[in-house]
Amino acid sequence: MRKYSIFLILLALSLFSQNKIGFIDSQRVLNEYRGAAEIKRRYEQKVVEWKDKAENLKKEITNLREALQTQSMILSEEAKLRKVQEIENKEIEYQQFVQNVWGANGEAEALNKELMQPLLREIDTLITKIGDEEGFAIILDASSGALVYADDEMDITDRIIEFLNRKYLPEATERIEYYVFKFVEEDADAKSRDLGARIKNLTNIAIKNSGGFKEIEPQPLNNAKSALGIIREEDIDVKSAIELLRITDGNFVVIGRTWLEGGFIYLEFNLVDKAQEDAVITETVEVGVEKNLTDVIPEKVVGKIVNYYK
Repeated sequence: MRKYSIFLILLALSLFSQNKIGFIDSQRVLNEYRGAAEIKRRYEQKVVEWKDKAENLKKEITNLREALQTQSMILSEEAKLRKVQEIENKEIEYQQFVQNVWGANGEAEALNKELMQPLLREIDTLITKIGDEEGFAIILDASSGALVYADDEMDITDRIIEFLNRKYLPEATERIEYYVFKFVEEDADAKSRDLGARIKNLTNIAIKNSGGFKEIEPQPLNNAKSALGIIREEDIDVKSAIELLRITDGNFVVIGRTWLEGGFIYLEFNLVDKAQEDAVITETVEVGVEKNLTDVIPEKVVGKIVNYYK
């Protein structure tokens, strides 16, 4: 069950009480659609370029000010005025650049719209298709805060994500290669229960049982660990995981950490994908008591991973 604004749900029920109603979580779609990671990468690459240019302009202003201070005693008044004017012009250039990029209707906003519009159109088209074919009278967006309560059976988010991700599936003859690393045990209680290794094993078993996945072979895996200087599995981070995938030609790895809080077990897992060169899913999961591990990991950890690739 999900709790989400009473106004719209009451309105929907009053207008469409005899018709089929559904909803999606658009934020989940953007988080789990594999193409969104490429959009994010392209946007952030441009942001880095903008930030570098802004920093260079600031350095130029600093250098001009320092030069004026150093040469002040030997410059004529006319030369000083030219230097001051040069600094002022450079400051204006910097402010205009910042405004043009990050101000209202600036380049950053325009680029975000440019990159996102094809995806949003694709999602809209798909929602319309499902609505028409399956007789939905209305489909709401939970991420907008337009719902206070809805049955999970009304949720079509997973179907939207699955359809969008189909284009990223490997050929049928291929198997997706992966490896699950031991989770970092954040405290003494987690270590005493050997949670890091247990979570790794349960995750690995659940992925294998899902079909279509194959563990990275031991020899290339060990060679990659040695090349990267990874002695303890739990010492790996996202950057090292990406390098390991490049060396082994694997598709993804799972890394994470686990801890206890108030007597309950928690874990955070990262799905690191080679194609996107990043952690495409980072999620914290409340396991609860120890006996819940065998149910929570397949459902809330591996379910997310499998859905991403299928």
